[in-house]
Amino acid sequence: MRVLYITGGFPYPLTSGYLRHYHLIRGLSSRHDIDLVSIVGRSFQMEHVEGIRPFVKRVEPVRAVGRSRSRAVKAARRVTDAVLHAGSTGTSRALAQSARRLVAETSYDAVVLSGRETEAVLAEIREIPLVVDLCDATASRLIGSLPHSSPLRRAMIRLELIRVRRIESELAAAGRHLLFASVRDRDLVLDGAHASKAVVVPNGVDIEFWQRRQPRLGEERVVFSGAMNYRPNEDAALYLIREIMPRVWASEPTTQLSIVGREPTAALIRAASDLRVTVTGFVSDMRPHLESGAAFVAPLRFGAGIQNKLLEAMAMEMPIITSAVAAAGVTVDEHPVPVVVARDAPGFAAETIAAVRAVRKDPTPRAEARRYVARQFTWDAAVETLDRVLVRTAVPG
Repeated sequence: MRVLYITGGFPYPLTSGYLRHYHLIRGLSSRHDIDLVSIVGRSFQMEHVEGIRPFVKRVEPVRAVGRSRSRAVKAARRVTDAVLHAGSTGTSRALAQSARRLVAETSYDAVVLSGRETEAVLAEIREIPLVVDLCDATASRLIGSLPHSSPLRRAMIRLELIRVRRIESELAAAGRHLLFASVRDRDLVLDGAHASKAVVVPNGVDIEFWQRRQPRLGEERVVFSGAMNYRPNEDAALYLIREIMPRVWASEPTTQLSIVGREPTAALIRAASDLRVTVTGFVSDMRPHLESGAAFVAPLRFGAGIQNKLLEAMAMEMPIITSAVAAAGVTVDEHPVPVVVARDAPGFAAETIAAVRAVRKDPTPRAEARRYVARQFTWDAAVETLDRVLVRTAVPG
């Protein structure tokens, strides 16, 4: 089969939020011919193409046009799109133009779309069977963020909700099959009209890469990781620093906190004034930081999708303390998840203190967490599921 794969962000390097598509494309490449079109932002470098080139026939980056960091500009765009449904931008027009040209040049059996920005190409591919990877329930994340936002930000979130729900509805109607990262996200996004189209394709973990090289858990350190410019992660990191760790330090004053991940916000850097707190920024290899910890503490108060950070920490055999909303993203059927769930700052602090003290007594890595990930979350299984979907979707003959 010849597949056109279109994403709202470039699936390389693997620190990006699009590693899902890197692994899916890599797995599909031995079975199908794939052309990739991706929107790329400021951090994109042409050498990133070399990371994905072995798995695709053609790579076409589309530069994001006119994206502004100004909150005023973003707010104006949200108002315009929410009220007037005027979502056309320079980026969307460029993406649609690329899709139009490729479809004219090549006979595709199926198209895979991922990312709400890719809505712009629907008119260009209407004759080709379509698989839409909705992945997670963005609306759920936005709703969950409302109680933790300022009045102005709440107004912007409500406008964003209007936009997201409109786009999700259009994508769901257009796709022959709809992919979701978890059962929870499928159920949050879909109504009865499209439920029959839904297929759950969980993320996987490269279990060979994410494995310990140290035979003991670290002591006196808790770790949280992720892209720190992503609102749920930034909120969780600030919550850790401001409300959880002071309670931990009251009983365990020597405990260190590492916030590990790219693009920490200015607010996060300012909050990390205590010498016991380290904010690393980008790291080329997350594993040594995870190995250094007694526990992985992820107090996410809102979010959606599968939490890759939890899967990676579990594969590294760490004790995990997290929230119910994060644990739901790594729950499969009736299988119990090997994490401790806390509800509030005192609860997180108490569980963190208990974990640090437990590791002092027994620094043996928690193998049951790794076994859970190896059993439930593999890229091979995700690729097999997507391949079956593509075969069912493709034009007969």
